[in-house]
Amino acid sequence: MDTKAPAAAIAIETPPPAPAPGRPREIEAASNLYLVHPASRALAGLLARTPVSPNQVSVAGVVAAGGAALAYVGLAWPANALIGLALQYLWHVLDGADGDLARRTGRASPLGELIDGVCDHAAQVLIYVAFAIAAQARFGPWVWVLASAAGASHFVQANAYETGRKAYRHFVYGAPWMRQTGAGEGLGAVLSRFYIGVSSALSPGEPAAETVMSAETRDLYRRRFAPLVKASGVLDSNTRTLVAFLAVLAGNPLWFFVFELTVLNLALALSIVFRTRANAALAA
Repeated sequence: MDTKAPAAAIAIETPPPAPAPGRPREIEAASNLYLVHPASRALAGLLARTPVSPNQVSVAGVVAAGGAALAYVGLAWPANALIGLALQYLWHVLDGADGDLARRTGRASPLGELIDGVCDHAAQVLIYVAFAIAAQARFGPWVWVLASAAGASHFVQANAYETGRKAYRHFVYGAPWMRQTGAGEGLGAVLSRFYIGVSSALSPGEPAAETVMSAETRDLYRRRFAPLVKASGVLDSNTRTLVAFLAVLAGNPLWFFVFELTVLNLALALSIVFRTRANAALAA
């Protein structure tokens, strides 16, 4: 008697990935788990009962970041540092609430994902411009070169960090993201292709790893990549918020740019190296 199961039966027995959580706990930093995300979820719960849209919450985050920028350069010390920090953390809460609200109300979309990303970068640009204005008064116009280099570094670092998180959710939990869904047509499609191009350059070996993905390798991916993705949290905006506060508190916003260009770029390079090795090992 042939005891071999048909191929179809074998395929049915293979367990599907678990439902994708918005933010898997195993890759979250403590500051997000216990401070930012609980506040974001509470705010999203309140907003879910109103006509407020996720995109409006994203724009409100930009306004909060603009308030932080004005506080940093327009208020006296130490109120500038303290109020700026409070407004930047309000931006963090709003930045988390827009995604929570989209998932709760069924309004998550590739376009909304793109708008969220654009608003995130716009919020950060306001902080960089404010710091450059403050530093120029002491060090001259050359600080704009430093600020521009730091801003470009931030874009690449943030892209690498978000790529790692979204790839993890995709491979472990089966959640699609912009790389699978695209972002519509017109300007959205252009920005989407640019973002994905940078993302692909920062995650070499990922397509090869995807070709061998299965229920077994998914578990292996989770065990290997969860620590890497969590460690890359140093590239998260929480780090920049804390460093911005400390730089203003120390009276020298130039330290913010120096930290971005040295410490965070070193962390980016290490993240790419370790992820590339992990992808190659998985594919092998």
